[in-house]
Amino acid sequence: MPRYKRPNKQQPSCKLPLLRTNPLFLLGLFATLWFWMQNRSKSDVSDKVNDVLHTPMNLSAPPIENHSLTAILPILSDSLEGLEVLLSPFLVPSDTIREVVLICPQTIFLDARRVLKKILSYSDTVEHPNLSLLPYTGSSFYNSTLSSAMFRVRTEWVLVLDNHGLQGLTSGQQAYLLSPLSISLPVGPNGFLRSPANSNRILATGNLEPAEYLVPPFVAPTRLFSRTFSYLADHPWLAFGVHIAKTHLGMIGGLVLPSDINCCEQNSRLEMTEIEHNLTGILSADNGHTQKQPVPTLGRFVLVVPHLEDLHAFMPVVCRLQSVGHIVSVLLYQASSSDTMYCSSEDCTLQCSTLSHTAPTFHNWLDSLDASPDVIFALDVQDFLSVTFTMVLRHESYRKTTLIRLPRADIPHSDWIGSLTLLELRNWNIPEITISVITDHRHHSLQRLLMSLTRARYFGERIRLRINLEQTADLKTFRVLQDFEWPYGDIFVHHRVIHGGLLPAVVESWYPNSNDSYGLLLEDDIEVSPLFFAWIKMTVLRYRYGGPENISPSVFGISLYQQKMVELRPEGRRSFDARALFTSNGIPNPNTPYLSQIPCSWGAVYFPEHWREFHDYLSIRLSECSMKIHENVVPDIRSNKWVKSWKKYFIELVYLRGYVMLYPNYANFTSLSINHLEIGSHVKDQPEAEYLRKKALFMLPLMPLTNASVPLCRLLDLPEQKLPSLSSLPVLDLMGKLSSVSDLLERGIKRRTELTGCSAAISLTYDARELMCLQEFI
Repeated sequence: MPRYKRPNKQQPSCKLPLLRTNPLFLLGLFATLWFWMQNRSKSDVSDKVNDVLHTPMNLSAPPIENHSLTAILPILSDSLEGLEVLLSPFLVPSDTIREVVLICPQTIFLDARRVLKKILSYSDTVEHPNLSLLPYTGSSFYNSTLSSAMFRVRTEWVLVLDNHGLQGLTSGQQAYLLSPLSISLPVGPNGFLRSPANSNRILATGNLEPAEYLVPPFVAPTRLFSRTFSYLADHPWLAFGVHIAKTHLGMIGGLVLPSDINCCEQNSRLEMTEIEHNLTGILSADNGHTQKQPVPTLGRFVLVVPHLEDLHAFMPVVCRLQSVGHIVSVLLYQASSSDTMYCSSEDCTLQCSTLSHTAPTFHNWLDSLDASPDVIFALDVQDFLSVTFTMVLRHESYRKTTLIRLPRADIPHSDWIGSLTLLELRNWNIPEITISVITDHRHHSLQRLLMSLTRARYFGERIRLRINLEQTADLKTFRVLQDFEWPYGDIFVHHRVIHGGLLPAVVESWYPNSNDSYGLLLEDDIEVSPLFFAWIKMTVLRYRYGGPENISPSVFGISLYQQKMVELRPEGRRSFDARALFTSNGIPNPNTPYLSQIPCSWGAVYFPEHWREFHDYLSIRLSECSMKIHENVVPDIRSNKWVKSWKKYFIELVYLRGYVMLYPNYANFTSLSINHLEIGSHVKDQPEAEYLRKKALFMLPLMPLTNASVPLCRLLDLPEQKLPSLSSLPVLDLMGKLSSVSDLLERGIKRRTELTGCSAAISLTYDARELMCLQEFI
């Protein structure tokens, strides 16, 4: 089913910003460009660049990887009537395009959404790329909104269109832009050479032609778009070309597609022999090295560590990567050549190297490999070699390489890393996790939570920690924070000046700043396992950044807590055992994680799109624009009585949408977080015997570190020692009963119709206004 992403709550202005560059720098830049233009004719430039393009070398440009392209399409008021035609190339199954971002003026946003819904309701195909709609407030498209859209792109490649889409292009040009080759420059049909008086358009015939700059439509690597793109100039595409040309020989700002491309489609990809041949001479601007291309079928991994002992500690990871077909190279940069004899284990044999007179530096050794690595593992230490990592990886040959730096103390607990796929590991550095702690006046509880967070393993990640203090927080709580040090990143303390209660304290404790921002919400009576972050990292990479088959808009978060009770049944809480349930129903792997509709409040990560939608949904509910606040949205459920709880309203959203959360399912209810069930907003003071009885119902063992003396279980105690595919996970409803995603969705749609009288199909995901049939709600 396609996924549609709603825009952020606040959109940047679309008014063109004033030029912010130093005037003396601009004067020097334009003087240099003018002098260069005076001394080079159009043919001189073209001849020189074509000499580079036609240099024979053993290099080809393979097609881009599956689902690695995002298209950005601006639409204007006069585009709405023909929007179906503009979108038609994207409303079909695609191996390459993952998402289409539509940008429109704020003034036509509602009209654009209605037209889009109508078009989608007519579409017979559901397996087309995701669609999202992003409004802007200014009059120009080339501004901060385009820049904002660029930096929301999570794919490696981007197709930048103008308001005409792909109209007016030849079939060959269209086919190339929809399924391009892995070329490190912008490629499109509209290229120009700049002269002092005007710009001359380049007419490409049979071959790719060099240009100083391109205008849309063109396809390019996403990394080319600098974060200062929106402020480059009044003519951004010219400035963009100049920016790119600085890093390439012959001042190449892009390549122009010929109008008569001879191409054929095979397996939904283009085989363009003549273009690949012409590109074999493109060189990197860095030290004259040939640009290396990653091997398309096998991943190439590099492990760079100083000592043999470090390699042995990391052996479970590299051996597992090698066992599934990846190529692993090892550099022991402080070891002697004799140490390379001991690079093998019972599980695998590795090829180890040391620095030598033929490869005296890390850069030399890296260049000696057959191809650029996809991923480099290294220790998070400061020594003579590690300080060069970042500098070396800035070279063009290695800009697609992911660097993963791990503290030495964390390596013995990192065997789970070997269970990740190449795609997931390449996306290692993209997700950003914020830990948000909600506290009041339980200073002992807060101190216990902070100590457990400090003792946890973060595998080299920088983690933002946010402490949210209620207005009634006491002096002892403040002293705990004054004495606390957080060594893993930034810390921010927020103190309310007006008492809000638990609902706003939780809901307002975190808000995502992008679709790669994730919030871990922890009340102060929670305690976490030292491996809690490993569970988060492993699951987020699999179910948010893995293959498209493992990504679904229905999954709203990841629980750290393992369910032992179901609290939502009308008759009251009942004990729950996922493994027993799966065994009795013949599910092949009873130890599998599972999906449940129940949102966890005892340690859970929430996804950005769903948390934004929850904010909107809660605003609608509290405003009573859709229904009275006392209206029961979910029938026959105990949470209807939780009038002061944020979970009551999140459960409503989950029910109407058919959303689910991922839960762990380890032996003996071993959990990544526990709740100490201390007296507070939801746990009232009561006789000690009754309190201890109730507390025992929820207390679980925390997962220990891998090398603990008597470990109860390991993080990889999973089916086949890895996270299962999303489609194989059991699905449970709010009552803890087996169901399916389609059944949950059907229930939600039926209830939505009963509540609102609105039977229109829901086409735009994460839009609470549309969900409640309140498109005009502000």
